[in-house]
Amino acid sequence: MSKIKSIDFHDYKTFPRFSISARDKNILVGPNNAGKSTALDAFRISFDTLRYVARRNAILKSQGEDGVCSTWQVPASAVQTDLRYCIHNFGDSRARVSIKLDNGNSFTILMSGDGPLECYLKTGLQPRKSTQFLQDQFPLNLTIVPTLSPLEQNEELVQQETVEKNRYSRLASRNFRNFWLQKTEEEFSLFADLVELGWPGIRLQRPEVERGSKRPVVRMYFREGAHVREVQWAGFGFQVWMQTMMHLATANHVSTLVLDEPDIYLHPDLQHRLLRLVGQRVGQYFIATHSTEIINDAEAGEILIIRPGSRSAKRIQGESGYSDVYSAIGSSENAQFARLAKTKKVLYFEGKDAKILSKIAKNLAGMDFISNSSVTLMKTDGFENWTRVTTSSWVFENFFEFKIPVCAIFDRDYRCDEEISDFIENVNNEDTLCRVLPRKEIENLLLVPDAIARVVEKYGRDQLPADWKAVVSEAINTSLDEVKSKTLSARIGARISYNVEKKSKKDIGTISADEEKFFTGNWDDLEFRYRVVPGKLVFASIAKRIQEALKVTVTASRVIDEMTAADIPPGIFEILKEVKDHLNS
Repeated sequence: MSKIKSIDFHDYKTFPRFSISARDKNILVGPNNAGKSTALDAFRISFDTLRYVARRNAILKSQGEDGVCSTWQVPASAVQTDLRYCIHNFGDSRARVSIKLDNGNSFTILMSGDGPLECYLKTGLQPRKSTQFLQDQFPLNLTIVPTLSPLEQNEELVQQETVEKNRYSRLASRNFRNFWLQKTEEEFSLFADLVELGWPGIRLQRPEVERGSKRPVVRMYFREGAHVREVQWAGFGFQVWMQTMMHLATANHVSTLVLDEPDIYLHPDLQHRLLRLVGQRVGQYFIATHSTEIINDAEAGEILIIRPGSRSAKRIQGESGYSDVYSAIGSSENAQFARLAKTKKVLYFEGKDAKILSKIAKNLAGMDFISNSSVTLMKTDGFENWTRVTTSSWVFENFFEFKIPVCAIFDRDYRCDEEISDFIENVNNEDTLCRVLPRKEIENLLLVPDAIARVVEKYGRDQLPADWKAVVSEAINTSLDEVKSKTLSARIGARISYNVEKKSKKDIGTISADEEKFFTGNWDDLEFRYRVVPGKLVFASIAKRIQEALKVTVTASRVIDEMTAADIPPGIFEILKEVKDHLNS
């Protein structure tokens, strides 16, 4: 199976011209009416047309600049999306949607709004009429989650053809119980497991037919503790989760999933779990959302901003791009304070520390308290703003009238042990717990040669040269060596500043000489290097060298996925436990 590389629109609904460049993970954000759902509707149209043409031979027809292509005529009735308003500004031309796969082939749909659709397949081969040619040249496995609605109170028993007909449409909820009635015990059990991941302690029971009334009715019950209830009595959030899991259960690692605004009816915790489940089960996904929970849980490169009037979706790069996202969806600090009023817990971080430490805590320490919705995350801009942290509890209690525990995790930077000890002693109090990372900054934790090598081996696949391990080692060592002088100078500067502030009797020359002696004496110790160098700069340098030499992308997320608990300094786990205990106190 292939994945989608890009999708292009021409005179389609709100888009005169628009394109989306796709990756494995694609989260579409933007203001209301910007075109997020419009873009996903194009996938729905494509899904319906591909299902139709997969069972029919093509004709060979000239398609202008694309030449002679395998072509199909598809009746509008085969598409479940309303096509009457598919043409931009109600013009006379045809709307055009073109999906290109990573194998280079593309499938184009032409829509007139009041007649059949014309679809054609463009490849580098001689076009053919057979259905096998389409399957071979455009192997796209789309999984579309339809618009979800409440389950029927009394779902009548229907034929399998009816279930299949409505399975991917807005009528899917009407046949939810019938769908699972026709599945095997094993298939239903896997589905029930997925549901329970979102709602621990709730276990679905296989559907059963109730024949007491005039027409047979299908019931499905769930057990929660000692209580057994029919699913119609569950809240709509639970019904949405079940229906979403129904479609996810039939997807796999070669599927491309399309999901429109799953956050509307789901609690923040479920939004986090849904994003994780989707990422684990499918090879590619497109999700449209307004949810700051989902946005904050995603990597920067996974988020695409869709704005009215733009020619293409903009994929954000780095932490700074999040401000554009929040601006686009109309989010602000007010959302943070609304969340704070609910969680009554605050954890301060610097920069991207929350994302990296959250994944480390979750993957390697089994702690999910940073990434779930039980705590409000806020940013600091380093030690200089420590008073903001220490006064937070007082401010929240006196101005917002609720008492909260406050924690903060600061980068160490180039500060000496004595300065760190003084800082911790000064800022900690009954309501506030501050901790300092045992390394220069959070990215230093990513400087794990074995994990980096495993990333290269995993994503380089069969394209790596015989000496790739030496290339990786050279990239790491060179990146470390080139910051040696900078690191020493910065440490000397920090040591001098601390001693001057403490009014030490040592002269500057002695302070400099002592630090240089200590630094050079320990530089050959790799653990020391990984601890003191500027981790963000070094990691970026390593990734750049590997990309240039081996054409493999090394990211923080990928490295963490390859790390083990033994790769993390024990002090990190101690900090995480102390922070968790304080927030729960």
